[in-house]
Amino acid sequence: MDDIVRKKLNSTKKENIYWYYDSSKKKKYAYRYKFYDHTGVRREKTKQNFNTSIEAEKALTGLKTTVLNGGEKIIFNENMTIAQWVDIYFDRKKSKWKGTSPKTYRNVIEIYIKPYIGRYKLSRLSKSIYQSEFIDKISLIAAPKSIQMYHNFFIGCINAAVEDDILDKNRIAKAELPRVEKINNDEVEGNYLTPTELELLLKCVKQSCDISRYTLISILAATGMRRGEAGGLRWSDIDFKDNLIYINRTRDFYGERSAKTLNSIRCIDMTEVLRKQLDRYRKWCIERKLIFGIQHSEDDLVFISKTCKPLNQNAARLILMLMHELYDVKLISPHGLRHTFATISIASGTPPTTIAKILGMTTSTLLKTYAHSFADREKKAMQVLSEIVNFD
Repeated sequence: MDDIVRKKLNSTKKENIYWYYDSSKKKKYAYRYKFYDHTGVRREKTKQNFNTSIEAEKALTGLKTTVLNGGEKIIFNENMTIAQWVDIYFDRKKSKWKGTSPKTYRNVIEIYIKPYIGRYKLSRLSKSIYQSEFIDKISLIAAPKSIQMYHNFFIGCINAAVEDDILDKNRIAKAELPRVEKINNDEVEGNYLTPTELELLLKCVKQSCDISRYTLISILAATGMRRGEAGGLRWSDIDFKDNLIYINRTRDFYGERSAKTLNSIRCIDMTEVLRKQLDRYRKWCIERKLIFGIQHSEDDLVFISKTCKPLNQNAARLILMLMHELYDVKLISPHGLRHTFATISIASGTPPTTIAKILGMTTSTLLKTYAHSFADREKKAMQVLSEIVNFD
């Protein structure tokens, strides 16, 4: 074991099989196999000095057979929990994943799989348990597309257990996933709320969510700013004296960068209601940071979680999904709040140039994007005129 630790192992296309150079600079192969014993302690078996990957793979197969037959006193099929198995699966696969995939899958394991079904014995996992304890429960807090990704990852975990003869079959492959609503963030049709629907949404969010998430939804609805623009806001961008919000950057899964276009760099007037909400929220942020021993800074991001970390990039979508599930509020995308601001502003008679400036777009783009809303307003205007100019 000590010799193999000192050597640099390189992954091959075969799971658990590695290659390295020995002291004579000759290419050799090794296997590394991780498992849990009957007491729940993680173990590892390694062997090196194979001349080919095929030799190493055959030796590994023999080890697995010994383990599964009780030669190593491993009782996989009775005592291993789902939490234990997904850790083994992650350790085996992480070197083969690229980019941010390892971090993403680690989050899936720690935030979703372990809390919801990690305690169950792997051998006892049935479709009904998986459906009721995992899929149905996370459907209340996660978007359908995200659930599809979590499910696909877990399917990989279970298939690996089948390949290792720990399970006889995959029983969860046909679980019923929530239907993905076809909402295009760039399309206006149907992806907005009426004033009454917006009022209901804000009431439900305030009742069900913490102040950070309520303030996020409120500022998106009250200003029409993009989700990434809200994510990139810092306290120094908010002028409480003159009731102004300065937008000059965006922040998303790819990091923080300058605003989308030159038109996106803008200044928005705050209503008195929004100013008071942001002021209350700022005091909450300062108090939360003190609990964690953090000194508040005007350069801090505005939207943070209860643990003072930047709010989840997908927070707005998760909130809207949750409100739809709990209160049957009309389902829209986060960008739908921007469309909501635009359509309500148009209906109220706000000049197109003013709306375009607030949204950070050109007037021509506004007229093109919301042509239907302007057409409806023109029809209402003509209806008023026809009632006044009566030729009968």
